[in-house]
Amino acid sequence: MRTVLVTGAAGRIGAFLATQLAGRYALRLSDRVAPPADGAPFVLADLAEYDQVRAACDGIDTVVHLGADPRVDAPWASLLPANVAGAYHVFEAAADAGCRRVVFASSINAMGAYPHATQIRTDMPLRPANLYGATKAWGEILGRLYADTRGLSALCLRFGAVVTGPLQHWIYPDSPFMSAVLTLRDLTTLVCAAIEAPDQLRFGIYHGVSNNRWQRMDLSDTRGDLGYAPLDDAFALLPASEAEP
Repeated sequence: MRTVLVTGAAGRIGAFLATQLAGRYALRLSDRVAPPADGAPFVLADLAEYDQVRAACDGIDTVVHLGADPRVDAPWASLLPANVAGAYHVFEAAADAGCRRVVFASSINAMGAYPHATQIRTDMPLRPANLYGATKAWGEILGRLYADTRGLSALCLRFGAVVTGPLQHWIYPDSPFMSAVLTLRDLTTLVCAAIEAPDQLRFGIYHGVSNNRWQRMDLSDTRGDLGYAPLDDAFALLPASEAEP
C-alpha cells in the first residue's frame, strides 16, 4: 500500500480527499491546523517552515500537495509564504526525503487570461489571470525543475472550478463556469489516477475538469497519460426546469 501525504488536509478539498483516500492508501495528513475529523495520522506543518515540511515527508511515497492560500484575490503577503515558499519547500523536502512523486494541485488560473471561448491545451504558454494563478504557474515550473534535476516525478493537476459547496455556486443557467466544473467525484478519480500513474511518468501537466459537454480545458493528455475517465457533466446537473430544452 502506498504511503501518501496530503498537505492542506484541513481545507475543503483536502478534508474531502482524506475521506476518499482512506483505506486505499496509508495516509498522513498535514496542515497548520488539525483537520475537522479524526482519521489518518496528522502532522502539524506550516508550509513556510521547511523543517516541518521535511519531517512530514519522511517515509512517504507520494505527496499530494493541496496546501496553499486558495483565494484568487489573495494578497502577496499571504501568497509568498503559503504558495511560493510553500511549493518550493514541498518539492525540496520530497526530493530530499526520497519520495517517488509529488502531485501538485495547480489551477485553471495559471491559464485563466486566455479568452473564455478558447479551449486551453497543455502545450499553450502559461497565462495567469491573477497573482494566485502566477503562484500556480510557479509550482508547475518547480515541478519541471525537480523532475529534471532531482529525479522526482512531478505531476501537476490544473483543477477547474471544483464543486466543494452548493452546486449553484458554479452551476446555474448562463454560468460562465460550467465548462470548467470539476465535481468532487471526478476530482477523486483524477487524484488517484495521478498517484497510481506509472513511475516512468516523470513530469506532466494535466487538466482537471469533468465530462462537461464543452470543456474549458482540453483533456487529451489527462485521458491518454493518466487514464482519467470523468463521469459527471455540469450541464446535466442543472435542475430540469433550468436546463436547455
